[in-house]
Amino acid sequence: MSTTLVESWSGAELDALGPIYPMVGTEVMLLIAGLIFWLAYHVLQYGIEKKEMEEDETAARSAERLQRVFEEEARE
Repeated sequence: MSTTLVESWSGAELDALGPIYPMVGTEVMLLIAGLIFWLAYHVLQYGIEKKEMEEDETAARSAERLQRVFEEEARE
């Protein structure tokens, strides 16, 4: 199966062939889309982790949790 008009690569003048891969000219658009998705991932991940951290801090500051910690410290 051949995807180009080239029968043999030996002796082929690559300058005369031009681009031999699909979707030529979309490299910049794909790069920009990739950067947008990458940045969006980090922004969303930051929000998720911040929410989880705040929940953990709230749970750690609860009166029940503090009482348990003080009781464990007193036993030692």
